[in-house]
Amino acid sequence: MPEPISIVGIDTENVGHPRNDGTRGSGLYAVPVKLSRVLSAREAELLVHFWDHPTSWSTMHRPGIASVSGSTLFLDGTTMEEVRDIHVSTVRGAVAATNAEYGAEVTAQERARSAEDVRRAVHEAEVLKVAGEIRFD
Repeated sequence: MPEPISIVGIDTENVGHPRNDGTRGSGLYAVPVKLSRVLSAREAELLVHFWDHPTSWSTMHRPGIASVSGSTLFLDGTTMEEVRDIHVSTVRGAVAATNAEYGAEVTAQERARSAEDVRRAVHEAEVLKVAGEIRFD
């Protein structure tokens, strides 16, 4: 089972810059959130899903702005202040939900593999037993 994801902090060196050109949304920019490790493709998919569909959200929530690359969750279309004041709880919740869901999926896959290993071993034992009973003479 992989180590659960945790939030390391904001990657301040890679925070985006607002356009500030007067157009709608021009004050928004990308905020990269460092995670504890590189995510699998499935974990990344789950994290974005749980960002887009949080268990609790405010009218300031912006589904569709999250993406994952390596060990970074990008919120592209927000501000540092919004992350601090509004989005931090959503990020925490999305990470927690991702850990829970992915852990459950991995556990189910491991159980299925174990069950298949048992079925295979039983079959192989039966094949050997019956093969020992077959006489061609």
